[in-house]
Amino acid sequence: MILTTRSLACAACLFLLLTLAGSSARAEEKASPRSGKYKIFSYGATNKAPLFLGSFELENGKYKAYLPGDKLTGEGEYTFDAATQTVTWKTGPYAGVWDGAFTIDREGKTHKIRLKRTTIATNTIE
Repeated sequence: MILTTRSLACAACLFLLLTLAGSSARAEEKASPRSGKYKIFSYGATNKAPLFLGSFELENGKYKAYLPGDKLTGEGEYTFDAATQTVTWKTGPYAGVWDGAFTIDREGKTHKIRLKRTTIATNTIE
């Protein structure tokens, strides 16, 4: 099989694109929850709108929890395990109550923390 300069250039471009796409996906997987406000929704029946349960703000290993209407209900500390992509609520109102599976959607625009099977906290930038 004879390879031309053009086919070698195409192969190199394809390799570069696949490498960059793979490293971008790995970088997203290793990202941690960004600082900011996360809105908490509970998703129940499929024909009903989700219930807004409140929110929390993350910043530098600390969080503030709010009820709807931005009423502060408490503060605490959290850690993030990059290997398992999990938030652990160490102290405060969420400790021992909520889980913390972390995912990223929409090419990094949306960060989600799954608090329970049908309860998800979301931070979105546009």
